[in-house]
Amino acid sequence: MKKIMSYILIFIFLFSVSFAQEKYVVHIKTDLSKDDAQICVAYNVILSALNKRYAVSAIIDASAVNTYKKKTFRNYDSIERYKIPERLRVELYNQFNLKKENVPETYGEFLDLLIEKGANFYVNSTMIVLAKVSENFNDNNSLSNPNFKIITVDDIVDIVKNSDHYIVY
Repeated sequence: MKKIMSYILIFIFLFSVSFAQEKYVVHIKTDLSKDDAQICVAYNVILSALNKRYAVSAIIDASAVNTYKKKTFRNYDSIERYKIPERLRVELYNQFNLKKENVPETYGEFLDLLIEKGANFYVNSTMIVLAKVSENFNDNNSLSNPNFKIITVDDIVDIVKNSDHYIVY
C-alpha cells in the first residue's frame, strides 16, 4: 500500500509540473523619448508570449516610468495616443491572427489588449519617486493605467527569480 501511495504522489507531482504555466518576464527600462523601438518590440514580445500561453509579467522600470506618467493638463501619457505604424498593424494582424477590428491603432489600445489577454504590468515604486512621477512610493494615480501594480525592488527580484524566461528592453 505504501508503495502504491508513493507512485500516486510521484504521478501527481509529475502531472502538475508538466501542466504548470511557464512564467515570462519582460523588463521594460527605456523611456519612449529615448528609443521608441524598445517599448514597441516589448509589446510584440508580450503578445507573442501570451499567445503561447505563458503567464506574462511586464516590469516597468528605470526611465520607462516616465513614458507612463499621466500628464496633468492632458490626463494621458506619452504613449497612450502614439499611433502604431500601419506596417506593424498589418504584421500584428498576420502574425497573431487578430481580427482586423481587434488590431490596435495606438499603443494605449495595445496596452489594453495585453492586459485583457492576461499580462500583468508592474511598476518599480522606487523609480516612481526618483523619476519624479510622484512623491509617494505607492501612488498609482500619477500613472496612466489603473491596472499597473506598484511593486518594490524586492518584489522585482522575486518576480525575476521565479521566472522561466526573462528579457529586457
